[in-house]
Amino acid sequence: MKTILSLVLALLMANVCLAQSPTTKIDNLRVFIDCQAYCDTDYIKREITFVDYVNDRFQANVYILITSQSTGSGGREYKLQFEGQEKFAGMIETKSYLRQAVATDDEDRKEAVAKIKLGLMPYLLKTEKAKDMIISFKDANSDAPEIATTPAEDPWNFWVFNLNLRGHFSGDRNYSSNSLNGGISANRVTDKLKTSFSINANENNNRFGEGDEMFTYTNRRYSASNTTVWSITNHLSAGGYVSAQKSDYSNYDLDLAVTPAIEYNFFPYSESNNRYVGLMYKVGPRYLNYIEETIFSQMKEFRFQESLSLDVSFNQKWGQISGSTSFSHYFHDFSKKRLSFSGYGDIRLFKGFSFNVGGYYAIQRDQLNIIKGTVSDQDLLTRRRQLDSNYDFFFNFGIRYRFGSLFNNVVNPRFDGGGGMMYFY
Repeated sequence: MKTILSLVLALLMANVCLAQSPTTKIDNLRVFIDCQAYCDTDYIKREITFVDYVNDRFQANVYILITSQSTGSGGREYKLQFEGQEKFAGMIETKSYLRQAVATDDEDRKEAVAKIKLGLMPYLLKTEKAKDMIISFKDANSDAPEIATTPAEDPWNFWVFNLNLRGHFSGDRNYSSNSLNGGISANRVTDKLKTSFSINANENNNRFGEGDEMFTYTNRRYSASNTTVWSITNHLSAGGYVSAQKSDYSNYDLDLAVTPAIEYNFFPYSESNNRYVGLMYKVGPRYLNYIEETIFSQMKEFRFQESLSLDVSFNQKWGQISGSTSFSHYFHDFSKKRLSFSGYGDIRLFKGFSFNVGGYYAIQRDQLNIIKGTVSDQDLLTRRRQLDSNYDFFFNFGIRYRFGSLFNNVVNPRFDGGGGMMYFY
């Protein structure tokens, strides 16, 4: 026993000694990367070794905020914003790049590293490390691939198409579930016009129990939609939605809606990476043809409805906040209405401590589609069909506190399985 205790104490002393050994230089840039998009931070740390990566933005002297937005071709536009702190206060740099829809993760992370290096350059020039820098340019005759740009003449006229097919199968002796869904979508995005079409089909089969006690059901859903919007000004857009669906769960043999809409963004659309506050108004007709008679003794009906919604989104160095509130009602009966709230926030309150919260709550009196009749135990337990409810909600929250070593420059991938994970239940 004494031998084991002595060994443990020796290991602890060795770790303390190693921890006390300085691995960084005081003159190094201290960088905090706040990635609101996908980022391979391990790769970044391997490729950019001339800075110190810190775990807390309050300890950094260079703060990097990375955000992204989808492009019309299905790719992403990444925006990297550099902000100096401490002796670099007031120094701000911005870099951006496009990830093509067909680009691999490796191509994306290489481009991110290149942009981060460029963004760090002005800060490095103000340190003692500047004297050790070597500047070189790629050979013009090099075979290295060039960054893809939008061609002057696009043979597809900005149209992008996607096909998808996906299946899921699981089960045991007492339960099984399988689903198959597929679809096709097309979109065309320019500065002045954005339009998208989609058609989707889904079938879900479930089994509970076995033998004489077995209960099975199938849910099918087919849908088609179109969204078209025109750019009017840098703050104003107008367009509309057209949608149709057939759903066993929602009791729709046909749900067809045509909804013109107008949106006003209080900030310029060009700033939507960091801040967006939009007010949208929608109004239009809706034709409803039901599979079974509803609680209002209807098999089909034609109604008009309108809605007003406010959406906000902020991505800043202190964290991110997004939310939405919406009110809608039918014109034939103003008591058939819905008021909903949703939001998410991830905020850094002080050094190492952050708080996140998200949720949704709806007061709903507009369920015209609920099936008439008694609700069975099977309906309650399996939720195979939509049931009457005057509210709907979910909520989640979390806190995170990080402390310890300020610097985190070491990448050790052992026992990580190459970054892939597989779960067995």
